[in-house]
Amino acid sequence: MDQHADFLRKFLQCEADLRAFVGAVVRDVHARQDVFQEIAVTLWQHFARYDPGRSFAAWARGIAAKKLLEQWNQGRRVPVPFSPEAIGRLAEVAERIESRPAPGLEALEHCLGKVPEKSRRLLILRYGEAEPVEAIARQFRASRDAIYQALTRLRRRLRDCMERYLFARGDT
Repeated sequence: MDQHADFLRKFLQCEADLRAFVGAVVRDVHARQDVFQEIAVTLWQHFARYDPGRSFAAWARGIAAKKLLEQWNQGRRVPVPFSPEAIGRLAEVAERIESRPAPGLEALEHCLGKVPEKSRRLLILRYGEAEPVEAIARQFRASRDAIYQALTRLRRRLRDCMERYLFARGDT
């Protein structure tokens, strides 16, 4: 995978969390968008320095925190109502929250492990690779309706499995 595609995939996966982090600090919607764009450009410029062994979201949040501190130190060109210490604490809290495994994700991984290979391939094509149902139907030599029905049954099986898993763990 080329560097641009790798960056884009990682960035899009954490974009909502990164926006929320910036939004927690910068209240003005226009200033927030400006700061976010600066952060995105900085992330791209420094992506070659990113260590793939580390969480991309944590790395991006660290850069975002530095950008927010720059804004705070530059005479508040963008109104940042929090002190540098508060910004640092927000980044730490976000890091701790991210490092906890999400119970739903753990349940999904558990349940996907129980799905037969052919069904898992169907799920990956549709949801992991966003293949159109028509293309999947051709690949599986099935009708569109058969693919839709199979996906509906798989989603139901996964949901039921996840509910049982979470209930057994006491997460519901």
